Amino acid sequence: MDIVRFTALERHYGGKCVFEGLCGVIRAGEKIALVGPNGAGKSSLARILAGRDESEGGKVLYARDVRLGYLAQDASESDTRTLRAAFEDALEAGHAQEWQMRSILDRFDFSGDDLERPLQEFSGGQRTRALLARTLLTEPDWLILDEPTNHLDLATTRRLETLVARDPRAILVISHDRAFLENVATRIWELNEGELAEYEVRPGRAYTMYLEEREIRREQQRRAYEAAQADQTRRKAVIAELRTHGSHNYSAVRSRERLLDKAKVDAAQAPRAQRRGIAVALTAARRATNGIAVEIQGLSKAYDRTLFSDMNAAFTRGERIAIVGPNGSGKSTFLRILTGELAPDHGSVRFGTGLRTAAYSQSSVDDLPAGATAAEAVMEMGVTDGEARGLLGRMNLSGSAGDKRVEAFSGGERRRIMLARLMAQRADCLFLDEPTNDLDIPSCEALESVLASYDGALFVVSHDRYLLSRLANRVIAIEDGTARIIDGDYATYERLEHEREERIVAPKKAVVRTKRLVQTAPPAEQRTPHEIKRERERLKREATQAEQRVAELDAERLRLEQRFAAPETYADPALVVELQREIERMRAESAAALSAWEAALHAHERFSE
Repeated sequence: MDIVRFTALERHYGGKCVFEGLCGVIRAGEKIALVGPNGAGKSSLARILAGRDESEGGKVLYARDVRLGYLAQDASESDTRTLRAAFEDALEAGHAQEWQMRSILDRFDFSGDDLERPLQEFSGGQRTRALLARTLLTEPDWLILDEPTNHLDLATTRRLETLVARDPRAILVISHDRAFLENVATRIWELNEGELAEYEVRPGRAYTMYLEEREIRREQQRRAYEAAQADQTRRKAVIAELRTHGSHNYSAVRSRERLLDKAKVDAAQAPRAQRRGIAVALTAARRATNGIAVEIQGLSKAYDRTLFSDMNAAFTRGERIAIVGPNGSGKSTFLRILTGELAPDHGSVRFGTGLRTAAYSQSSVDDLPAGATAAEAVMEMGVTDGEARGLLGRMNLSGSAGDKRVEAFSGGERRRIMLARLMAQRADCLFLDEPTNDLDIPSCEALESVLASYDGALFVVSHDRYLLSRLANRVIAIEDGTARIIDGDYATYERLEHEREERIVAPKKAVVRTKRLVQTAPPAEQRTPHEIKRERERLKREATQAEQRVAELDAERLRLEQRFAAPETYADPALVVELQREIERMRAESAAALSAWEAALHAHERFSE
């Protein structure tokens, strides 16, 4: 079933054509990833398909009686309501019930107390989670999610990834998170230079398949273009030969010239010039050895709670360490202590002899000298004007860009200027805090290549799992006041984290739900008979709904186990692994649901006594 079909869509800003002639179809159940460089018009296309903006040409046709759930990129910044008000609007817009609202609150890590808080009091990640939960609560038939992983920590991003992948509805998602796209997309749309290209992909290898197919198409286009040019050159030579030897058959010469005009290679047939990557060579001042780069002893830090305590570790030159953990766990604080910007409560940080360091923080763009040109900002690091412009040029900020004030650049461009300043320092050890923020996918990939070739020590805080998977060979995981050091790459950390979550998810969910169900109510004598009756009915309803949830999960688990037992399943090893994980997850959810049902029954019985 076609959910949306659009033809010949156009968008212009001023005299600039962003795109025109765009055509496409969104079908039921598809997970379409919309990718492309910043400024290509991805959000503009999403807003047109969502009905928020009008196209300047073309048509958008929707299936009858389908409702859209739309999460805008900047939605979390502009909503001033309380969480309850946002959710009540969603309840009115859809058919969801109160218990579903509380279930979604639980799924997105909110408590009942959070309902009365204004959205603007929450962190960026919490606001994103709240508005995503609100969008799902409206029970739409299909979804458009514009940068849904913005501000989310790794654990929440993984949960969202699982939710989107398993959702049966059609979803169009815009994201710079390549790992997210890799695991959820069934089709990828690439919007670039006003054209929309489609790629059929498979979840689990979606982004990888897109890159491979894109390279094949570009190579085919290049070969076709070169063949056409060679044919054109040959025809020109034949005509020149006929003229040189004074052919009197002017009609034959003219006929060949007309054929040549028809066969001329149109400029549109030429392979699209690809934007240059960031051709940066980050080099350490000294050649990497196995000597100590950074050593920490007894490192501790706390504010209103402990972030980490008694950390001891040594990191050698050439190692690449990923620092991961939930938002607010202390990752950036730990990095600031390593750089010397912040003092620990206890312990010490020691650098290797003669080690030169450089840092790149989330606020680095604010550290650029006000009023300075891009070239002057780089020259501050001790290089000449020519060297500064050369470094900027390697990052596609060439020519007159070096003479522009830093305030005139976009967020992503200012980060490139900061990277040029980083290069100019020739540090032996780099400390990077969210280096891919504000960068589009091509810039992320280019930066990734730069860092992969760096031979010094590297400490990086990032939510970009694709980057961490490529770079890290050790991981520091900070969470709940403790810091763990994993002597393995990022894939090892992900595997260990998955196993740990499987061990704790069932009892943790059961405890949380039980606490919410048996929260102490005001004494009965303080209630009217009507309030007592309504509370008793609510508890009975929640017990019934919990029982239904247990039955649903049991039925789903049985279906999975029957599929797992089918002989044809074992023809696909990847499917076998996925089904095993699904069955384990379903068993854990069933156990948690059963605990919640028992708690609901207990709460109802206590109230009825």
